[in-house]
Amino acid sequence: MTQVVASKIPAEGLPLSFTEDPAALGVAVLGARFLQPLSVEVRLSKAGNAVTVTGKIAVPVAFECARCLREFPAPLDIPVASKFLPSSPSLAPGHHPMPENEAEDYYYQDDIVALDDLVRQEVLLALPFSPQCRPECRGLCGQCGQDLNVGTCTCAPPPDPRLAVLREYLKKQ
Repeated sequence: MTQVVASKIPAEGLPLSFTEDPAALGVAVLGARFLQPLSVEVRLSKAGNAVTVTGKIAVPVAFECARCLREFPAPLDIPVASKFLPSSPSLAPGHHPMPENEAEDYYYQDDIVALDDLVRQEVLLALPFSPQCRPECRGLCGQCGQDLNVGTCTCAPPPDPRLAVLREYLKKQ
């Protein structure tokens, strides 16, 4: 767990580099395997009570292609630009009023800025919803499972279900 005391951030800012284990952060997603720990390089700067975090998160990931199911490597280079605001002392941790203009802000409590939530959320948001090994991936045959990137299959195309009534009519004739 990476934490920084907000009041100890110098005026010129605080550069910070660290690595995090994806499993320890709870960043486990089906179809994605992290090949190394997350590499985080950020700079914290303070303006009043707000702490601004800028930098990047990098990690190589092996994804499973959503079309052909082959595993392929892809590096994630995630830019980070977020702001931490002090939490109201009357609120329980994790409960904050959310004005629309602060919807993307994070909160710190008791002068401690915890960067784990920021890293977790940035990585989860950067993971592709439907990873593809390449844009022209042809995927698998829906009938026999043949990888259509490697070769063609001998399956007949499936009949159009919209014409089922017509086929039944023609069978009776």
